[in-house]
Amino acid sequence: MRSLVLAFLFTLLVGCATVETKVSAFHELEQSLSGVTYTLIPTKEQEGSLEFQSYAKLVMAELDKRGMIEAPLNQAKLAIFMSYGIDDGKQVISSYPIFGQTGSSSSYTTGRITSYGNTASYSGTTYKTPTYGVVGSGTSTSTIFSRYLHIDIIDVIKSGNGKIHKVYEGKAVSSGSSDQLAPVMPAIVRSVFEDFPGKSGAFRTSRQPFDE
Repeated sequence: MRSLVLAFLFTLLVGCATVETKVSAFHELEQSLSGVTYTLIPTKEQEGSLEFQSYAKLVMAELDKRGMIEAPLNQAKLAIFMSYGIDDGKQVISSYPIFGQTGSSSSYTTGRITSYGNTASYSGTTYKTPTYGVVGSGTSTSTIFSRYLHIDIIDVIKSGNGKIHKVYEGKAVSSGSSDQLAPVMPAIVRSVFEDFPGKSGAFRTSRQPFDE
């Protein structure tokens, strides 16, 4: 039974896995962007990258939900750039409690009395109810990776003559045990657009489901 309970709890924990992302944004955008045209432009290093194309689709899907319209650069009001990455990870040592039997809270005895004339004998068994709690602690070592997504938006119409007019600057950073960026990127993107464009200068923490 104990094994079944542990297996059930493990299943719940896996099914409820989340990615925690810290998001900050500074911008000059209107809260409603429905009908605004945009184009998502890769940097020179991102040109031809299938990874970039995969993440770009995630961002574009979120922009489409808000009524924004993809367009060629010469027809777009906004130009969107994004950068992303993951570090090599760092070792983290953590402690955890060890649970076990700490004693007994009560006891009871059952038995039988047998009589032989003027004498009697008794035989019985005493049962103790065990108590459980923390009996010690242990340590474990894990590797935590830091992932990031930066999004910058330029107003194409207001830019020119060698000047760039930036209207949005968003940063999202998360940490976790996954050493791959691709599996967690959907959750990070959802975190950025959970409140987009949101209040300028605001910092928030978003928790999004993560399908491991």
